[in-house]
Amino acid sequence: MDLAERTSTLRRANGLSARQLAAMVGVAPTTVTRIESGAVSPSFDLAQEILAVLGEPIGFTGVADVAAIAAARLALDPSLGVSVTPGVEAWRQRWTRIGLVDDQGRVVPGKESDLLFSAGRAARLTRRREARHFKAGPSAYDVAEALGTAGVAYALTGDAGANLYRSSAGEAWPVLYVEDVARAATAAGLVPKEPGSFGMRVTLIPFDGVSELGRMVINDITVAARDQVILDTYGGIDRMAEQADILLGRRVP
Repeated sequence: MDLAERTSTLRRANGLSARQLAAMVGVAPTTVTRIESGAVSPSFDLAQEILAVLGEPIGFTGVADVAAIAAARLALDPSLGVSVTPGVEAWRQRWTRIGLVDDQGRVVPGKESDLLFSAGRAARLTRRREARHFKAGPSAYDVAEALGTAGVAYALTGDAGANLYRSSAGEAWPVLYVEDVARAATAAGLVPKEPGSFGMRVTLIPFDGVSELGRMVINDITVAARDQVILDTYGGIDRMAEQADILLGRRVP
């Protein structure tokens, strides 16, 4: 896929208009449309910035940008003990240019869902650097119960987490943040998924100092903060985005 097609495809997948993308990278809207039509070739720096905003920078290795999570969580809850790194500041500036956050880095009223969607696309669950995948079988609640019994700290997220905050269509892909992946896998009896294999899975992601903050206990299960769950479901696969919409009240279960 060449740069023109890649930019157009990723922009649409991220739910951005050409004008919004142009604002995020600081160029005129006509520049984006001309790049997408193949009429102009951007500089390397501009191409890198465009593709970074769209979640797949040049040299992309499949790694999610966790700085987007930190920036979004701080925008929604400035009291979180999260450092403002250069990566976080970069996302703040991009979102400021399209009216998602103000010049203090806080979410603009009424833009919460758009902010979480943007962050979820930049930090997709399937692309978390330290995520470990295991064979499907146990439900998210089975894994959570095993971890609770073993004393392993965790936070359920994804569609199963969304279902705890607001009953909807259940779960398709168990995802949990855990303090120790090896201990958690042993406690839950999880079997590693073969590298390169496809299909459903159980995913464990180690605590990163951001995603596990603000945990709640619902029905005796520890679940990630509501904002984090929405962000993660927007960054999930299959029907997870629908779960985020249900949790936000934008779709009927």
